Amino acid sequence: MGGRVKARHGVFLLLGLCCALTTGPVQAFDEAASSRISQVARRKLARTAEEVPVGQYPKSSRPDGTWLLVPADNMIGWTQGFFPGELWLMYDQSGEPDWRTRAETWTRPLEVQQDNVQTHDLGFKFLPSYGLAYRLTDDDYYRQVLLRAAGSLATRYNPQVGIISCCDWNPDWHLPLVIDTMMNLELLLWASRNGGQPGWRDMAITHALRTQADLVRPDGSTYHVVDYDPDTGARRFRGTYQGYSDTSTWARGHAWSLYGFTLLYRYTRDPRMLETAQRVTDYYLGRLPEDAVPNWDLDAPTPQKDSSAAAIIASALLELSNYVPDADKKVAYWNAALRMLDSLSSPAYLDTADTSPGLLLHGVGNFPAGQEVDVSLVYGDYYFLEAVRRFQRQTRPPLPSDWYSRLDFAAATHTLGGGNTGVLVAEFDVTPLDQPLDAVIGYADSATSVTAFSQLSMLIRMNTSGFFDVRNGAAYAATHPVPYESLSTYHVRMVTDLGAGQYSVWVTPPGGAEILLADRFAFRTGAPPIDDLGQVVLESGAVDEEYRVSGHTVSGVWSSQPGFAAGTRALGGGNTGVLVAEFDVTPRTRPLDGVIGYADSSALVTSRAALALSLRLSPAGVFDAYDGTRYAATNAVPYEANATYHVRIVADLPAGRYSIWLEPPSGPEVLLADRFAFRAGAPLTDDLGQLTLKSTTAGEFQISGHTLGPAPGARPAE
Repeated sequence: MGGRVKARHGVFLLLGLCCALTTGPVQAFDEAASSRISQVARRKLARTAEEVPVGQYPKSSRPDGTWLLVPADNMIGWTQGFFPGELWLMYDQSGEPDWRTRAETWTRPLEVQQDNVQTHDLGFKFLPSYGLAYRLTDDDYYRQVLLRAAGSLATRYNPQVGIISCCDWNPDWHLPLVIDTMMNLELLLWASRNGGQPGWRDMAITHALRTQADLVRPDGSTYHVVDYDPDTGARRFRGTYQGYSDTSTWARGHAWSLYGFTLLYRYTRDPRMLETAQRVTDYYLGRLPEDAVPNWDLDAPTPQKDSSAAAIIASALLELSNYVPDADKKVAYWNAALRMLDSLSSPAYLDTADTSPGLLLHGVGNFPAGQEVDVSLVYGDYYFLEAVRRFQRQTRPPLPSDWYSRLDFAAATHTLGGGNTGVLVAEFDVTPLDQPLDAVIGYADSATSVTAFSQLSMLIRMNTSGFFDVRNGAAYAATHPVPYESLSTYHVRMVTDLGAGQYSVWVTPPGGAEILLADRFAFRTGAPPIDDLGQVVLESGAVDEEYRVSGHTVSGVWSSQPGFAAGTRALGGGNTGVLVAEFDVTPRTRPLDGVIGYADSSALVTSRAALALSLRLSPAGVFDAYDGTRYAATNAVPYEANATYHVRIVADLPAGRYSIWLEPPSGPEVLLADRFAFRAGAPLTDDLGQLTLKSTTAGEFQISGHTLGPAPGARPAE
C-alpha cells in the first residue's frame, strides 16, 4: 500500500503547486528539508539536556555559546515550558523512549507553577510542556496539573473589563492587556473541554473580543498593550512596550495575534475570530521582505531580523490555511508558510555549525531594552519545530476538490454513482481539523435518503477519546486502536463485501505503516438493505468543517477462486508491446498456494500451463514468480495475512520477459523478478488479454485497483 499512498500524495502536491501559480511561486521546503531540521534538532536538544541542570530552562543564547537559564520556580518568567515542549515534539516525531524520558524530566519540575497567580503566561508555561505530555501519554497526572493551572489563570480575569490582566510588575499600568495573552487563552479553552469550568471558555472569548476591538487596528496592524481603568473600563493608554513606537507594529506581538486568533477559531468556530486572523495575516504578508523573515518591528527604521516571529507565524499559517473558505487564500497562506520555513531552514538562519546552542539564529527578545538582540531564542526554536512537525503531518495545502464534513445530512452527502456492486475498495485521505471529535464517515445505498446515522451501513468514526473506530453490527469497535490528531492527514482504505454484509478498514498514519482497524466487521444492525456503494456521508458531530476528505475513490475488488475458469477475467484487447500492470494484493490467510497470472486473449485457461506470466503467493509464505521452467525470486519477499502489497509488473511481450516489483506495507519497493522468461510451453502471448486469480479455496487473496497500460520505451528492468 505504501507505493499507492506515496503516488497519491505526489499527485496532490502537484495539484497544489499548479493552484499556487496564481498566488506566487512555490518554495523549496519539502519533506527532505524537514527531516534535515529534525536531525539538527536531535543533536542540539540532546546536548542541551546533557549540559543543563534539571530544573533550569534555556531562554536565550549567550555570546559564549551557552544558554541563559531560568529556574522552574521563577514565577514571572514565561519561557520555561518551551524546552520540555521541544523534547515532547522530538518524542512525537521519533517515538523513541529516551526523548519521552528527557521530556518528562524537564516537564515535572514545572508543577510548582500550577498555583501561580502572578502572571498571565501560564499558557506559555504549561501548554508546550504539560499539554503535549498529556496528549502524547494520556497520563491523567498531566491533565490534573493543567486544570489547576487554568484555575490559577482564571483568577486574573476582570469581569468589569472582560480581560485577563497580564501582570502586576509594572507600576505604571493599572489593568493591562497585552497581545501576548492571546496565546495563553488556549489553556482556558482546553481546560473547559477537559474537565474544567465551562465559564473559562467564556472568559477566553470575551478577552479575545476585547483584544480585537482595542489592539487590532482597522487595517490589520496591531498595538502591543492597552491599559484600562479597572473600575470604569476606560482606556488609559494604548501603544507599545517592546515595539518601536506606539503607532508601529511589533513583529512578535503581531505573530501572537495571528496565532492566537487562529487557535480561538479552532476552539470556537466563531467567524469573528477567523475574520480577525485573516485581517492580521493579510496585513503582515503585505509587509514581508523578500526572505519572508520580518524586521523586529514592521515599522522600525533600525534593521534587525526576528526569526522567532517568522517561526510563530509559519506554524500558525499552516493551521489557518485549513480554515479559510477562499480556495486561493488557502494556497496563498500555505505557500507563505513554506516560504518562511524555506528561509528559516537556510544557512542564513538555521545554525548547523553549532555556533549557538539553539536552532535559529537572529532572534530578538526586547530590542528597545537592548536585551536578547540577534540571539537564539528557545521559543523561536519551539515554534519552528512545531511548524516542521505540522508540515510532516500534512504535507500539502488544502485543495478546491476537498470535501468537508457538515452537520446537515443532505449537505454532508456525496453521490458516488451507480454500479458500485460486489466487493469494492474505497480509499481517501482524512484530515481532522479539531480534536477530539465525534464525527462519522458513512456509506449508504444509492436509493437511500440519508437523514440519520441509522441509515448508514458502514461507519468509520473519529471518537471523543481521540481514536478511530468502526461500527460492527450494534456497536463501535476496533481491531487495533488508531489515535488521530488534528491537522494530521491519515490514509483510509476500506474493503467492503456487499453480498456478505462485511467490511474491513485500514488506516495509515502520517509517516507510519498501514494498521488494520476493522477486520470483517458486520454492517450496521438495522440499516436499510444495501446493493451498491452509492453515497458517502461526511457527518460532523458539533459544527461544520470538523474534518476534510481528499481524493475519495471507489474501485472493484477481485477475489481468487478455486477454478481457473471462475478465477479468470478478460482485460480487453490491444494490450500489446511493453506493458505496465499495477495492483494491490491482500492475502486473507497464510500460508496459501495462490497464483496471479496473465495469458493471451486467445488462450483457454484451464491450468497454470496457460499462463505466460505468473506471480505466486507460495506455500512457503513468500512471493515468487515463474521463470521459464520454475518458480524463483531475485529477492525474497514474505507475505502476511491481511497485509496489502503493491505490485508493479513490466512485461515486454516481444522479448518474452517480465520484471516484478513488490512494495510491502511499511517498506520500500523490492525487485522480486528481474527479466524473468515467460513460462516455457505456454501458448503464444501477443497480448495480455486475461488475468487469472487462482487459489485452493475461494477468497484466499484479493486484488484491487488493477490497471494495465502501455509503457512506450520502457524496459522490463531499467
